[in-house]
Amino acid sequence: MHIENIEYGPEKLGFWSQIAFILIILLTFAAAGITSDMVWKIIFSEPSAASTESFIEGIGKLMAYLLFILAAILYLYVKGLLQDEYVTTLE
Repeated sequence: MHIENIEYGPEKLGFWSQIAFILIILLTFAAAGITSDMVWKIIFSEPSAASTESFIEGIGKLMAYLLFILAAILYLYVKGLLQDEYVTTLE
């Protein structure tokens, strides 16, 4: 039988958490812009243009940028805003 006691660490306050929050907001707007640009290009491009290699490369680059931004948001949330937890397992 395992009993887990989760103790919450100190709340993250201060300069770094404020910077992380601001960066998360800005990166969220950037991710929304890239997503809307990507959807706009996919929906409203001509089929002949959408089948070219340059179009596919452009969409792939936008997806890579979006993935990088989402990873940065997740990192900033975990390191800058998420409260530390200490897990104790008793047997």
